Amino acid sequence: MAGSVGQSLRATTQRLKGKKNGGKGKNKSSKKARKEMLYGILNEKNIKQIQFGVSKRFPTWYGSAVYFDPETKRLGCSESKSQLCSNFNDQYWLETLFVCEYCFKYTDNRARFVVHAAVCPFQYRAPGKIKYKSPEYTIRRVKGSKYQLFCQCLCLFTKLFLDNKSMYFKVDHYEFYIVYENGSAKPMGFFSKDLVSYQQNNLACVLTFPPYQRRGLGLLLIEFSYKLSQLEGVISGPEVPLSPFGLIGYLKYWSQILCWHLIEGDLAHCDKVSLEDLSIVTGMRVSDIILTLKHLNCIGENNQIYLQSLSTWLKSHGTKGNWFKLQDEYLLIDD
Repeated sequence: MAGSVGQSLRATTQRLKGKKNGGKGKNKSSKKARKEMLYGILNEKNIKQIQFGVSKRFPTWYGSAVYFDPETKRLGCSESKSQLCSNFNDQYWLETLFVCEYCFKYTDNRARFVVHAAVCPFQYRAPGKIKYKSPEYTIRRVKGSKYQLFCQCLCLFTKLFLDNKSMYFKVDHYEFYIVYENGSAKPMGFFSKDLVSYQQNNLACVLTFPPYQRRGLGLLLIEFSYKLSQLEGVISGPEVPLSPFGLIGYLKYWSQILCWHLIEGDLAHCDKVSLEDLSIVTGMRVSDIILTLKHLNCIGENNQIYLQSLSTWLKSHGTKGNWFKLQDEYLLIDD
């Protein structure tokens, strides 16, 4: 399992690129089809379920071809025929994908998976450098250039739960910020950051893994991404387009931080506040501020902000202590 995954990733990527480079002069629809093949985009799920570690099992949300040989539909590192799609519903190329919950290496063979799970080195020491450590959670920065296979496997796994996730092989120019529960080496969620972003995006994609959702970890990671931007002295935001779930998470975070600063925070006693003022204080892009104020139905003509609407929203959604997850005293990002 451990030795063949990296070779499988490289081989599958080259096959997909070969498909892409053929048939020049095709129409736009064929170009779109080749692009979808290159990034492994499918219109329906092709893996029924994930066995994540020895105790967690859950269904996939989206299909992805990049785990497989595009011609045979075999798992790239498969050495068995036990789970070929001919033995299962035609929609699915694989019934169960076994994924290590420490390093994201994968197989279709349960016995091989159990052996790996017992010896995976990342169960004893998680990769990367600690950049945040509170009494509850730790966030580690993992460089794609240093932990290439780990980050590639993480990206492959992510494609099964984000419909617009494309990058999975060239991870050298990305950093991954992964959240763990203290005392555990099991990743619960992450966001990635492109180090070569001409739009100065502070986040490429964000995902809380299915077993750990509804714990506020997405908001914690989003907050952390803005702290990194503040350290760099830039007004920033996420790469677009956002996934549907990503947009929901960001609108929640943006709404909270705007309401706080306007009603109780730094701008609460200002007679007049401009969008630029909000951008400087929050670190948000003006376009994201306008989107959020429209979502809250509290912006009028000439970008006039209706504070009463914001105050009503703030009261109905609790206090700052209930919805901001990050605690500044535990940040370790000044190096």
